Amino acid sequence: MDITLSADLLGEETEGDLVEWLATDGDTVTQGQTVAQIETSKVVVDVESPAAGTLRHRAEEGDVVELGQVIAVVEE
Repeated sequence: MDITLSADLLGEETEGDLVEWLATDGDTVTQGQTVAQIETSKVVVDVESPAAGTLRHRAEEGDVVELGQVIAVVEE
């Protein structure tokens, strides 16, 4: 299952900085677990895993990520 940046996460913003991964690539995560933080010009947003499984990063800390971009995949 993809973890995609959605409008409900970013509000009116179209991009943000991936400031921190809270779960390492390859970690086992649970549904609802906060796995990353994205910073926009107005706020820092927690990104939660939509499912339980193994987290695979598709973006790196420091990357500018855009609305609709897949930043990670959770392998169930």
